[in-house]
Amino acid sequence: MSRLAGKTAIVTGSTRGIGRGIAERFGREGANVVVSGTNAALCEEVAASIRKEGGSAIGIACNIADLDQINHLYDKTLETYGEINIVVNNAGIAIFKPFVEVEPETVRKIWDVNLFGTFFSGQRAAKEMIRQGKGGKIINMSSISEEVGTAHLTQYAMTKGGIKIMTKCMALELAEHGINVNAIGAGVIDTDISMEEFAKPGMREETVKRIPWGRMGAPEDLAGTAVFLAHEDSDYITGTTVYVDGGLLAM
Repeated sequence: MSRLAGKTAIVTGSTRGIGRGIAERFGREGANVVVSGTNAALCEEVAASIRKEGGSAIGIACNIADLDQINHLYDKTLETYGEINIVVNNAGIAIFKPFVEVEPETVRKIWDVNLFGTFFSGQRAAKEMIRQGKGGKIINMSSISEEVGTAHLTQYAMTKGGIKIMTKCMALELAEHGINVNAIGAGVIDTDISMEEFAKPGMREETVKRIPWGRMGAPEDLAGTAVFLAHEDSDYITGTTVYVDGGLLAM
């Protein structure tokens, strides 16, 4: 049985990596999927792949750092599907650089996508879910970086720390409306966002040695968790981060 049949889900940053993995899994679970990213052609490409497998999907381009584009994303989704039940705030960027070398422009860019985008997409989602009166599920993409420090990622990790407390605060305010707000704390996931860093000699091998599960994660490893958090089985879970890290934090 399709676990998300009849639900409409927006997945930001879903033209590649983790977001694409979640969008495609949602499609297989019967959801109407809204694929979103900055590249319109890639949005349609992923949406088409979901439709090819028998799912329902549309692509809507959106720069999540722009409030007008966020509102356009939600307006077009409502125009097409009539309501919004699930939102995965996955869009995010990471830039590896030593703390003493990070420029103000880099900090602003990361904050605008990771924090501004998550906040205002979540806000619009909450407004629509409250208006609809049927509850809903908001899932914010975080990272084990909200719990542990990592060299050369200060500018990224602090946004994930922000997402952790944002998720808790959102959950407290939205519980009375039947809206669950949770985060997924991704471990070391093998996507193109980290490709350059792990191309360095020995970096991948040293990283894998520290993961009890013995391998880096894949987008599919997070997709199942996203389905669970989007489904009624998780109705009594809110304001928390579910870590998907192959046991890395246990160390």
